[in-house]
Amino acid sequence: MFISEIFAQGFRCFEPASPLQLKLTPGLNILVGPNDAGKSAIIDAIRYTLWTRGDDYLRPDELDFYVDAADVRASEFTITCTFDALTPDEESRFLEWCTNEKGKLRLHICIRSTRRLSPGGGSIIATQHRAGKDGEGLPIDGEVREYLKATYLKPLRDAERELRAGRRSRLSRILGAMPQMGPESKPGAVGGKLTLLDTLKAADKDVRDNTAVRGIASNVNTDFLDKLSFADDPLVATLDLGAHGSFDQVLERFELYLNAKTGGGRVQRGLGYNNLLFMAAELLLLQSHPDQVPFLLIEEPEAHLHPQHQTLFMEVLSARASAESGEGQKQVQVVLTTHSPQLAAGADLETMTIMVGHQAFPLAAAYTRLDISDYEFLRRFLDATKANLFFARALIVVEGDGENLLLPAIAEKLGRPLSRHGVSIVNVGHRGLFRYSRILQRKAGPAMGIPVALIPDRDIPPKEAKALVGERKTEDELDADAITARMKTLRRDVGDPVDAFIADCWTLEFDLALQPLLAESVYQAVLLAKSTSRRPEWRKRIVETASKEFQQWKDDGLSDLEIAVKIYDPVFNGNASKAEVAEELAAIIRARPDTPAEMRDRLPPYLVRAVDFVTEPYEAGKPPFGDVAEEDDVPEPVSVAETS
Repeated sequence: MFISEIFAQGFRCFEPASPLQLKLTPGLNILVGPNDAGKSAIIDAIRYTLWTRGDDYLRPDELDFYVDAADVRASEFTITCTFDALTPDEESRFLEWCTNEKGKLRLHICIRSTRRLSPGGGSIIATQHRAGKDGEGLPIDGEVREYLKATYLKPLRDAERELRAGRRSRLSRILGAMPQMGPESKPGAVGGKLTLLDTLKAADKDVRDNTAVRGIASNVNTDFLDKLSFADDPLVATLDLGAHGSFDQVLERFELYLNAKTGGGRVQRGLGYNNLLFMAAELLLLQSHPDQVPFLLIEEPEAHLHPQHQTLFMEVLSARASAESGEGQKQVQVVLTTHSPQLAAGADLETMTIMVGHQAFPLAAAYTRLDISDYEFLRRFLDATKANLFFARALIVVEGDGENLLLPAIAEKLGRPLSRHGVSIVNVGHRGLFRYSRILQRKAGPAMGIPVALIPDRDIPPKEAKALVGERKTEDELDADAITARMKTLRRDVGDPVDAFIADCWTLEFDLALQPLLAESVYQAVLLAKSTSRRPEWRKRIVETASKEFQQWKDDGLSDLEIAVKIYDPVFNGNASKAEVAEELAAIIRARPDTPAEMRDRLPPYLVRAVDFVTEPYEAGKPPFGDVAEEDDVPEPVSVAETS
C-alpha cells in the first residue's frame, strides 16, 4: 500500500476555499519551488496525520490554523491521507477502517482539529484521528497507527549532535525503535546467549569492582557523604556505567561516528560526511520495520553535501524507491523537499511537483503540455544550471550565452535587477526553448504563477546583410506567408504562463546594434572582444578607434541598418565571440550614465517588454496569451524606412 493522495484544508497556508489535493506516486515524490510555497506544510501535514517512528509526539497548535487576508484565524482544519493498492493482508488488517469505493477498498486516515477561545484567554485545541475521507469512520487505534508511521528526516539538522550520546538523543530513539532491540532490552534465558542488557550489566559490575573505581567511590562516601548525611538518611554513591537504569538510558550512551580514513580511530569529520551518516541511520530505521509501511519523509537532504554526494544520495534513494528495489526489500515511498538544482536535475521529471503560491503542480505527463519526446530530451539535457527553473519566481529562457550575459545588465539599467525579483535565466544553448517552457504549462486547471519569457531570435536577415549571409535568404527574398509562418512557429506554444518576445529584426546582438543610441557601445564591445590585449591603455585606444569609425559611418550617410551590418560582421563570421562581446557590452552598459527611463527608449522594445513581463505581478490570461498567436499578433517585418 502507498499514500496516493493528500488532502489539506484550513491547515497553515492551505485555505479552506482552495484546499491542497496532491496525488503521489508509489515511489519517489520530490517537492520543489520557492520558499514559503507550502513544501514543509505538506511534510508536516503527513507527520500530523500518520506520526513518525522514533520521534516525539506531535500535536497541533494555534499556528497550524489558516489565517486569511483579514488576519482572521480559521477554527478548524482537516488533513486526509488516502492509501491505495492494499495487499490482501492489509485489506484484512484494516477492513473495519477501509472504505469500499466502486468495489475497491481504500484507507483514508483523517485528522480533524478544532480550536475555540478559552474563557481565560488563548485557545483550546481538540484533535481527532479517524478513518474515512471526511473523518466519519472509526477512531484510529494504536496498532493501526503503529503500522502506518513514517520515517522522518528533519531539515537544518546538526548531524554530529544527533548521533552523539546524550539524553533523548536522536540515535537512542532510532535504536530504540528498531525491532531487533526489543529482545536485547531483557535479560537472556539462563544458560542461553547473553543479551545486550546482560553484557552491559556484566561490564558495569567489572567497572564497579575495579580497584581504582571502588577506591574513588569509597573516598566520596567516607570522606564527604558520611559527614553530610543525617543519622536517619545516609547518603551513599555508586560509581559505574549506569547500566542499572532503564534500557532507554543505556541506549542514550551509544554514539555513531565515522572512522578515520586509516587506522580506524575516531577523528573529527566534515559536516557533509556526518550528514550522510545520519541519513544512513534514518534509512536503517526505515529498513528495520519490514512489517510496516515503508514511507520516508525527507526535508532538504542536500544540507552540507557536496554536489557529487547529492547525486550519489539521489541514486541510492531512487533505487530504494524503485518498484525493482531489490530482493527482500519493499519499495519505499519517499516524499522529499529540496532547494538543490543538483538533486532536481538528477531526478526523473515525472516524480516532481512544483509548489507555487501554496498550490501543487505535478510535472507528470498527465498534467503538463510536454510531449513524451520532451521528457526523453529533458532526461538527457536538464542539468543543474537549467534546473534552477524549478525554484524561480519568474523565468527568462534564452538561446545562448549572449542573452544570458547581457540580460542581467539590461535589467539593472532598467531599474529592475533580476535577482531582486527572483528571476532566473535558463540558457538552453539551442533553439528548443519550448522544450523547457512547456514544463510550466498545464493541460488543464489553473495556470502556474511563474511568468516565463522566451527570447528567441527572429533569424531573418535584412536585405542589407545579403553580402554577409551569401546564399541564405534575406527578408526581401521571403514572401509574407513564409515570414508569418516563421513567427507563428516561434509563438506556437505561447500560453499561460509563457509568452515569447521575439527579436525585432535578426538576432539580439544585431538588434542592439540597430539602436542608434546604443550602436556605438555595441561596436566598442565587438572590437574589445576581438582584441587579445587586456592592457588598459590598449583597451582605451580600441574604444576611441571604435567611436571614430562609428562617427565616420554616420558622416558617410550610412543608414542604421547598414551600420548594424558592419558592426555585426565580426560576430557573424566568428571573428568575435558572442559570449565575449556580450561580456564586454554588459560592462559598458552598466557604466553608461543612462537613467532607467532613457534606457527604455534606447533598447529594442521586445527586450523591455520581456523584462517588464517577468518583473511585474503575474496575471493569468492577460493578452497576448493564446494557444497559437493570431495573425494580427505577428510583428510586421522590419523595413529600411522604419530603422533609418
